[in-house]
Amino acid sequence: MKKLFFMLNKARILLWVVLLAAVGAGVGLQVMARLRQAEANLRSLETTEKAVFPVTTQVITATDWDTWRSYYGQAKSAHTQNVKTYEREIVEAVKVDIGSPVKAGQTLITLQVADRSAKVLAERTAYEEAMLNYNRKKELQAKGGISQSEVDSAYATLKSVEAMLKGSQSTLQRTELKASIDGIVSARNVEPGEIAEAGAVLLSIVDPKEMEAELMVSKKDISKINKKTPIDIIIDGTASKGWVKRVSPEAQSGSGLYPVVVGLPAESGILPGTYLEGRFRVEHQADVIAIPSNVVIYRGGTQSVYVAVKSGQGFVAKLTPITTGEGRDGQVVVTSGLRAGDELIVSGNRVLYDGVDITKNAGVAEAPQSSRVKVQEARG
Repeated sequence: MKKLFFMLNKARILLWVVLLAAVGAGVGLQVMARLRQAEANLRSLETTEKAVFPVTTQVITATDWDTWRSYYGQAKSAHTQNVKTYEREIVEAVKVDIGSPVKAGQTLITLQVADRSAKVLAERTAYEEAMLNYNRKKELQAKGGISQSEVDSAYATLKSVEAMLKGSQSTLQRTELKASIDGIVSARNVEPGEIAEAGAVLLSIVDPKEMEAELMVSKKDISKINKKTPIDIIIDGTASKGWVKRVSPEAQSGSGLYPVVVGLPAESGILPGTYLEGRFRVEHQADVIAIPSNVVIYRGGTQSVYVAVKSGQGFVAKLTPITTGEGRDGQVVVTSGLRAGDELIVSGNRVLYDGVDITKNAGVAEAPQSSRVKVQEARG
C-alpha cells in the first residue's frame, strides 16, 4: 500500500514538471517572437526616421575691412609761451597766477629798473654830447679848420654811443615781460624778490583753443600714415574725430618710434595733459570674407566651421577647414576655405558632426531634438 502511494506522488510531481515546462516553452516562444518583431520594427523605423539638428544660418557676403591701430599720448596746446628774461635780475612783481587768463601784450612780470634807468639816462647824455661834437667838427671841416679823418672819427664815436643807448633802452623795455599769445597761465616758477636767472622759464602760457597730441608710431605703420589718414581720438571710452597734422620722417632717438602730431577737436573739451588713445586706419581692404569669431571650431591646431549644403530633399552640415587672419569686434577675416555665397551655420553648431541632417532657421537649440522626427524638406 505504501509503495502504491509513493508511486502516485511521484507521477503527480512529474506531471506538474511537464506542465510547467510546457508553459515556460510557450511563454519563451512568445517573448522571442515579440522581441524579433520589436527589432524588426526598430530597424524599419531607423530606415525611415533620422535625428535632425535645428540650426541658424547666414549667407556669406564679401565686405570692406578696415585695419585700425592704436597709439597713445598726451594732449597739449598747439600754441605755448615760456616767459623768460635775458639778463639776471631781481623780480619786482608777478601779476598773474596759475589759471589766470591772459591776452597778448599783457604785462606778466616786472623786473627792477632803477639801475637800468640811470644807465639809460647816462648813455642818452653821452649820445647827445657825441652828436654835438660830430656836428661841430663837420662845420670846422667845411671851413678847412680840420681834416676829414677827424670828422670820420667823431662820426664813429657817435654811432658807437648810439648803439649802446639803443641796447640799454631795449634792456629797459625787457624789464616788463609780456604775453605774446592769448591763453591761460599753466605754470609759475618765480615770486617777487627772487632773482630771475637769464634763460630760466618764469611762467608758462598755453592756448586751450587749439589742442594737439604727439603719438609715437611704430615702423610698420608709419609709412601708411599721412594727412589723409582717418583717426579716432578716444578719451574715457568716448570717441571723436581727429586729423593728422605732421608726420616725422625720422625716428625718435633711443625708441625707434616715429612722432605723429594729430589735431584734436575743440568741441571735445580736451585739457592739456590728458592721456588719450589715437586709432589710425592703417589699411583698407575690399571684398573680404569676415565671419563671427565664435563660430570657429578649434580642434588639434586646426580651424573649421560648419556650412549648410544641399543633400537630396534637405540639408546636411559640412565641416569645412579654414584659415583666419586679423580679427576685431567679434569678427575674424577668413583668408581661405570660404567664399561669398556659402551658407554658414552660426548657431546650433556646437553639437553637429560632419554630414548630419539639419533643418535651417526653424528654432535653434544647443542639443538635438529629444524625440526623433521625420526628415522634412529644409526651409531656406
